[in-house]
Amino acid sequence: MRTRVFALIAVLVLAIALLWLTRGRQHPAPLPVPSPMPASTAAPPSPTAAPTPSPEPPLERHSTVVLPWESEPTPSPTAPEQEPTMRPGPSPTPEVSECVVVTYSAGVLPGTLGRILVDVWLENHCGRDLGPLEVWFWVGGYRQGDLVQSVRGHPFDPIPRGGEGKAYIVLPGSIDWYDRIDVQVIAPGAA
Repeated sequence: MRTRVFALIAVLVLAIALLWLTRGRQHPAPLPVPSPMPASTAAPPSPTAAPTPSPEPPLERHSTVVLPWESEPTPSPTAPEQEPTMRPGPSPTPEVSECVVVTYSAGVLPGTLGRILVDVWLENHCGRDLGPLEVWFWVGGYRQGDLVQSVRGHPFDPIPRGGEGKAYIVLPGSIDWYDRIDVQVIAPGAA
């Protein structure tokens, strides 16, 4: 194995030596020698003064450049803060006159003359229990379109949420004499 390596090295050294010798024997081609320039017999030109430029009046020059410009939103380095979710507050309690439904019937009060018994049924849609003095109603009797008599009253028992209450009230007059009898829920203290 050693002899093969030495033989290979010897062949390489010999190849390099041959290349070196071959390059050294090649001579480059001689460069052409320039011929001398013929001497001129003409006289050299006489120096002349260069014309001086005449001053021109300065001119104002204007130019207009229009650059398109669009603003780009600047990205925020942090996530935008989200507004806290607000819980809906308690809904305002409606007026009793807005959430109590009234129905009624009118008839003759037995054993009396000139009195009308008005039965009033009240339905509580207010979402809360109502005390007797929170619910007031007005009863009016009309003749020929004019109000003749009116009375106010309230139930004697509380009306539970979503429940019904009942009240009775007497309106002076004859049931045949009135053209119309009307019942309305009113605010406490209303005339």
